Amino acid sequence: MKKIAFLFLIALSLNAAAQTANNLYGIVRKNYYTNIVSPFDSTLIWQQFDSATIRLGYTDPSLGFINNRGPFTYNQAVNLTGAALNPYDSTFVFLSGYGLNTFDLNQGNITVQAPLYNPIAPSYFDNFRFNNADSTMYGLARRNTFDSLTWQTVGEIYLAKLNSQNGLITQISASSVGQGFALSGSAIDPYQMVFYYSTGSNLVGLDLYNGSIFSNVPMLIANGDYFDNFTYSCADTSLYGLIRTNYFSYIVDSAFPLDSFQMLDSATVRLGKINPSTGVVTTISPYSISQGGYSLNAGAAIDPDAMIYYYNNGVNLIGVSLITGTVVSAVTLAFEDGMYFDLMRNFENCKSARSMRLSPAATVAEINSNQKAFVYPNPSDGIFTVKSNFLMKQITVTAIDGKILQVQNSNSNQTTINLETLDKGIYFLTLVGMNNQVEVKKVIIN
Repeated sequence: MKKIAFLFLIALSLNAAAQTANNLYGIVRKNYYTNIVSPFDSTLIWQQFDSATIRLGYTDPSLGFINNRGPFTYNQAVNLTGAALNPYDSTFVFLSGYGLNTFDLNQGNITVQAPLYNPIAPSYFDNFRFNNADSTMYGLARRNTFDSLTWQTVGEIYLAKLNSQNGLITQISASSVGQGFALSGSAIDPYQMVFYYSTGSNLVGLDLYNGSIFSNVPMLIANGDYFDNFTYSCADTSLYGLIRTNYFSYIVDSAFPLDSFQMLDSATVRLGKINPSTGVVTTISPYSISQGGYSLNAGAAIDPDAMIYYYNNGVNLIGVSLITGTVVSAVTLAFEDGMYFDLMRNFENCKSARSMRLSPAATVAEINSNQKAFVYPNPSDGIFTVKSNFLMKQITVTAIDGKILQVQNSNSNQTTINLETLDKGIYFLTLVGMNNQVEVKKVIIN
């Protein structure tokens, strides 16, 4: 009996070790082909695609080995425009040709399958994300309508939410907010309750409360052509993504000029971030971090503790520092049993986020009143202003490993703290109030 209990404890510890905070979860795809060979000399002519299987997988991004979660595989096609990881009930939601599918993160089996149902009119559900602030999946309900006056098909999109138990799509927007979107990713700011998507030229923000357009700004990219694969970082409340520049050769047919075309030669990629109020894209990487582009199917994920942005180019899993824009890890994807790793999501980013804008009509003052403390600018070069809605008596500065570096007394709601002597990196400020209130804020020195 003791031996059985011991083995049980080992199993539990191994499972706990596999669920590390920085793991990335996603869909593992594997394609199957039939080789078509020449009847004369048996040389391979082409490979004919037969079928594909999917399963749930996960990886430590510093290693790049894609582990299978459980023994379960499924013969399904995957809609690669969205996914949602719910850290509170440990589920991973994706869409297939069938409709809604929910993986159990612990067992790897699909526990819920339901067709999508929009009671207003049949629609798709794209670019969806999980919002930690209200435990809801938001995305874009998309459909086409026929205009009898112009005899043209018109695209319509609406902000919507999805019930992960029955596939019910609930439209939030009172009217269509656009005609389409680019496959550039999506992001949710849980503090301001705004859903962001790209039209290719503009960054559009939708109010999660009523589905109206919160912001709509042209993307101003100084050092590239496109801003893709973006996602929101709760560590410093910024929208990060990849700035891409494509390079082409012009192939001209002198005999048939109309048949001339462009051929893509290469692409450069840099990490950047966008100001959703102005559309200005700031380049962070000092040089191109990739010559091979990236897979939009894979998505993007942020480790908020290490301040690393992860993306997948189909071959490698690449980690880029949010502070310096340089590559801090690049590992070749290896599979237990698979070929592709799609729709990467993780647990930690925004896990404890709560809304600060509590209604569509909330003023800046109301938004601010819901925060116990502010630290700005953040990141900074080491000088931070700390403002709280309670009277502070002490501020303690600790390193990411928990070591206390500095203690500063206070008797105010606002003070300045100087950390210029510290190295670049992540630190924590523990604010203690006169009535023993405690608030911890993460700060970044760049």
